[in-house]
Amino acid sequence: MRKISGIILTLLSLLLVRNAYAEPLSAYISEVYPEYAANDIQATTDINITFNNEMEKKSVEKNFLIWPKTPGKFIWDKNKLTFRPYAPLWPSTAYLITLSDQVRDTRGFPLSIGYFTTSTQGLYVGKDAKIHIVSKNNQFDLPVTEGANPVWGPGNRSIIYEYNNGLWITDANGKNQTKLTEDLSLEYACADLAPQGRWLVFAGTNLAQVSNIYFLDLEENIQKQLTAFFEPGEIRQICWSPDGLYIAFLREGQIWVMSQDGTNLRKVNTPEAVCKENFSWSPGGTQIAFCGIENIWVGNIYSSELKKISFDDPKTGRLNWSTNNRIVFEAEGLTTMDADGGNELNIPTAARMPQWINSGKYFSCILPLHNKNNEAQLWIFSAEGAIKKKLAIIDINSPNVSWSKNIDLTSSPFP
Repeated sequence: MRKISGIILTLLSLLLVRNAYAEPLSAYISEVYPEYAANDIQATTDINITFNNEMEKKSVEKNFLIWPKTPGKFIWDKNKLTFRPYAPLWPSTAYLITLSDQVRDTRGFPLSIGYFTTSTQGLYVGKDAKIHIVSKNNQFDLPVTEGANPVWGPGNRSIIYEYNNGLWITDANGKNQTKLTEDLSLEYACADLAPQGRWLVFAGTNLAQVSNIYFLDLEENIQKQLTAFFEPGEIRQICWSPDGLYIAFLREGQIWVMSQDGTNLRKVNTPEAVCKENFSWSPGGTQIAFCGIENIWVGNIYSSELKKISFDDPKTGRLNWSTNNRIVFEAEGLTTMDADGGNELNIPTAARMPQWINSGKYFSCILPLHNKNNEAQLWIFSAEGAIKKKLAIIDINSPNVSWSKNIDLTSSPFP
C-alpha cells in the first residue's frame, strides 16, 4: 500500500465524491497496483487504483492518463478503479500513470502515481516453424507468424524476421506484415537493429554466393551495401555497438569493426586468435569479447590490444557480455566471470548458448535433447545458477533467441 500526500492530495481533492452537499471529505489514493517502481510486471496485467471513498467516476476517468499511450477500458467496483488494456503491454517498457497532466514538476513531467516496468519477452522459432513470443516469467507463449531469425523491432512493438528470401516486419500480434526488402537475389540472415531503433544491418548473399553487410533505414526505406567482399566467406554474426556508433561482424573466424556508414573497416582479432563461435560487445562499446580455440579473449577496438581472460579449455564456446560487466560462456558446463577474469563461477549444466537478459540478473540457454525431432529446451537461469526455469521447446536448427531490450519513454513529458 502506498499513501499519497502533498500535491497528490490537493490534486485528488478536485475529484468530487458523489454527494456534493455532504461534509467535504479529503480524497486520496490508498493503494496502487502495480506498486510504484515495480519490475517484471506481466504484459497482461490490469492497473488498479483504490481510493478512500467512492469517486465521481467520469471525473477520474477523464483525468486518468497512461504513458506510453495505451487504449483500454475502465471497470469500477465501488471505490476501486481497474484499467484493463485492450492488448498486452509492450515488453521491457517503463509505464507511467497519472491522474492529470496539469500538475507537473519543474522539468515539465506529469506527477506520477504509478510507475512500473513490464517483463522481458523473448522471440524463438518453435517446432511448428513459427516465431513465438515467450515471457521471461513463463506467463504466456504465443505463436505469431512463420519465419526465421527473428529480432525485436523499434520499441519492442514489432518483429523483424526472415521469410521467403526476404526481410519482413510485423506487429507483435502478427498483423500488418510488410516486406522490407525487394531484391530477391539476396538471402537474408543475421539481422540486428541499432539501439536508436531506426537502422537495420543484415548479411546478404548474392547469386555468386558472396556475403556482404547491408544497411536499411526503416523510416526512409533506403537500402545500401556497406562492405565490398568479392571472395566467398560466411558471415555468422552482426551486432551494433551499444552506442550505435559501430557495427561488428564475424566472417571466417575474423571479427571486423566499422563505422555505421561502412567506413574505417578494421580487424579486432589476429589469425593466431581466431574466433571460433561468436563475440559480444562490452557495455561501453569499446571492447569485444570472443571465444578463441581454447580461451576467452577481450579486444580493444581502438588499440587492437588483445587480452586472454580465461584458462586453456578446448570446450570453451559461445559467450555473452552483460550490462553489469559479467561474461558468461560455455566450458565444462557454463562459466560466469567479471570482464577482467575475476570472480569466476562454474554452473554445472549441459545447456549451451548462454545469453544475458537485460540487467544481467538472468540468462537464457539452450539444452539440446538429441532426439530425432531436432528439439531443444529453452531455459532461464539466475546469474549464480540457483534458479532454473524451463520456458519452451524450440527448433535446434534455429536456436537463436532475441530478448526485448529496456525501453523508457517516460523520460519525456506528456504531449
